[in-house]
Amino acid sequence: MVAATRIAEVATDFLSIPLERPLVTAAFPIPAIDTALVRVRTDGGHEGVGWSFAFGRGRVASVIRMVQDLAELIVGEDAELTGRNWQRMSNAVGFVGRRGVAALAMSALDTACWDIVGQAAGRPIHRLLGAHRDQVEAYASQGLWLDRSRDELATEAAELAAAGFKAVKMRAGLPDEDEDVARVAAVRAAIGPDIKLMVDANQAWTLKQTIRMADRLAPFDLLWLEEPMRHDLVDDYTAATARLPMPLCTGESQYFKDELLTLVQRRSTDYLMPDLMRMGGVTEWLKVAHVAEAYGLPVTPHLFMEHSASLAAACPNVVWQEYQPWWQPLMDKPVELVDGCIALPDQPGFGISLSQSAVDRFRI
Repeated sequence: MVAATRIAEVATDFLSIPLERPLVTAAFPIPAIDTALVRVRTDGGHEGVGWSFAFGRGRVASVIRMVQDLAELIVGEDAELTGRNWQRMSNAVGFVGRRGVAALAMSALDTACWDIVGQAAGRPIHRLLGAHRDQVEAYASQGLWLDRSRDELATEAAELAAAGFKAVKMRAGLPDEDEDVARVAAVRAAIGPDIKLMVDANQAWTLKQTIRMADRLAPFDLLWLEEPMRHDLVDDYTAATARLPMPLCTGESQYFKDELLTLVQRRSTDYLMPDLMRMGGVTEWLKVAHVAEAYGLPVTPHLFMEHSASLAAACPNVVWQEYQPWWQPLMDKPVELVDGCIALPDQPGFGISLSQSAVDRFRI
């Protein structure tokens, strides 16, 4: 075992990051970003950073308790043995179930260990993994929520385009389908024909609604329609992918490679959207991206740009990192956006430097 990467301690913090305005989707409101922050420290002085989140403090408390339980399995182990450590955690939660809270806890720990791997090697993660690029195109996901009026949507969309984003994502899924269509029309008019537009319905529709709404939204030239139906209705996604006039995007609500592989093999989506947290961390996320590449399927990471952008830069089939600045208030140095792209850090690991004063301010 290399002493520099021997795990000496796992520290957890329960944070609640306030939002300027509560966010509204078709699935649920988002009043704050409640987060389980995890820092893995080694004998050699490395500190890897990862986190998971949930909408609700009680749920985050459960994640933190699971992190603390799983940490007992890896303290004293070599952080560089990411595959072995991941499998030990996965085996340990087999009785209670690997999905849900267990996956979220595994993700924070596994991702923090990968941060240490990069630090110990003195290499940024995207270069350690075999960089395909040094920057990743980002789409704006931080606005255009359901509670905005049409005028507010148009103003926000124009501001995002002016900020340099080459693509923006808005939400749909209101009870009034006519209003959904009118809102998409307002955003398209505000950003013009050259900015890419994605629409996320947050699982609000049935298959029949999805087909009907896709036909109605086709004139607005969508890059993709995202998660329009309940995520586990794979047959419906297969049917919709073959029928819809625009590409379909889904996968963020699936756990681990087996559930994502079903979508890939069934051709149930045009863009696969794995979520780092539900994948249980970097170790499993990379497997999913590589399998999708073998099937010629593009991948677009869900959230966690502070970590996922580095993974995106290492995989040739990854496109469009989601830009969602929920965790930027924790950073000493924010993610850098240059001409609509996230510029990857030169620092070893993921290049994340936390502001301890911010951590203290948001701690519950």
